[in-house]
Amino acid sequence: MMAIAKISKKGQVVIPKKIRELTRLEPGDRVIFTVTKKGTLITKQMESPFDKYYGFLNRPSSSDIIVRTIRGERDDSVS
Repeated sequence: MMAIAKISKKGQVVIPKKIRELTRLEPGDRVIFTVTKKGTLITKQMESPFDKYYGFLNRPSSSDIIVRTIRGERDDSVS
């Protein structure tokens, strides 16, 4: 399939609806522009499976925090 789009003065392009549907592009998706000798290839950037878990696990900045947390929990359970 082929479609034509026009670039605005701001450098924006509206991807035709049929192309968005066929490629499953949605608002907020990122695309990659690859320039080759034959032209420009536009592909959807695949989401990393790790992206949705980014920040899920809070990582302490030092081992002292871990030690204090463990000791604090033990102190609470003894009292």
